[in-house]
Amino acid sequence: MEDVIREIKLQKRKLLFFVDDNIVCNREKAKELFRALIPLKIHWVSQGSIDMLADSELMSLMVKSGCLGLVIGFESISPQCISEMNKGTNKKGSADMYRSEIEQLRKWGLQTWAAFTVGHDGDTVESIRATCDFAIKNKFTFAAFNILMPYPNTPLYEKMQRENRLLYDGKWWLHEDYRFNYASIVPKNMTPEELTEISFDCRRRFNSPMSIFTRALEPRTNLRTPYRFATYLIYNPLFRKEVFKKQGMKFGLKGGDNDANRKDKTRK
Repeated sequence: MEDVIREIKLQKRKLLFFVDDNIVCNREKAKELFRALIPLKIHWVSQGSIDMLADSELMSLMVKSGCLGLVIGFESISPQCISEMNKGTNKKGSADMYRSEIEQLRKWGLQTWAAFTVGHDGDTVESIRATCDFAIKNKFTFAAFNILMPYPNTPLYEKMQRENRLLYDGKWWLHEDYRFNYASIVPKNMTPEELTEISFDCRRRFNSPMSIFTRALEPRTNLRTPYRFATYLIYNPLFRKEVFKKQGMKFGLKGGDNDANRKDKTRK
């Protein structure tokens, strides 16, 4: 802890990202960190789990320490999909359940980066489209719609392998035909091509000019302070640009200058 605080004091940066999968996993340690951050008067972001909202002391210290917002894994608005992924902190997941949590995030003034995964066995094209509608309606500051990926030596990979549902010879990360944000599995309720397209469509719609404008008008988060509004205005256009730049990009190719990427750019 002392080393972390010392390092922060030594740099001139006043906006920090703590690279931690879940900065509130150990709540007592998190509180200790937040108390130490308060006198430094910095702004920071990180990643956290939605069950943090049950601890009001934790949340109060988080806000006082300069937290602007967190990446939060909502994952899905489908209870079936939440059950499939066995994510305990989201086990009651649904659009209705999240209503209370989203209201609390607004109360604390946190700008939320909502992370979703798409392509679960319970997903359909329609349910994924509804997930994007949900994200826009709730005016999240940012959102990610990541295709479910079967990483080696994970239960998901082994399940897909048993069911013969792996694409790219089961080694998408090495296959010369794989491209960024392409489906690498055969989903249950759509084709791989449909999963790739609906994921891209969610990114495209969420980051459209109209969506950026309407989401900016959330008074307790994106409009809460001039600093937060400026952050919103700076980063949303950058993320929109990234959506089109990275779609179809070949791994390891600088600048994304390939046929798939050029084709996607024409769809803007």
